Amino acid sequence: MFAGCTQTSKESEENNKIENTLQSVSLLYDSIGIEPSDLLSMVKRLNKAIDLIGYPDSGYKLWLIQGDSIMDFRFMIEGSWPNQAIYDTIHNNKLYLNAWNSEDAKIWNKLNTISYHRFLLVK
Repeated sequence: MFAGCTQTSKESEENNKIENTLQSVSLLYDSIGIEPSDLLSMVKRLNKAIDLIGYPDSGYKLWLIQGDSIMDFRFMIEGSWPNQAIYDTIHNNKLYLNAWNSEDAKIWNKLNTISYHRFLLVK
């Protein structure tokens, strides 16, 4: 008689999950009052493309900056990536490039990137 243990798909997903060790952070200045929902639509489209490319745990989060102490910034976009090579693969993939539409470009061009930084996870 043979007895075995089969991994559930959730357990299998956890074992195959790629850790994000590269973070990108953009602080954006908005001088014209862009609706957060418009920017969020763009982020969701890009994240869907990133998922289709095969990296569902990577992608962007949009943050609306709160508080009076940071008057020059309105949005922060945080990106999470497994490493630089996968970041490059995603950003050069046709699915990712095609996820940008002309409306996204209009919105993006109205924002000023005040700072862009990358961070590597220390292990």
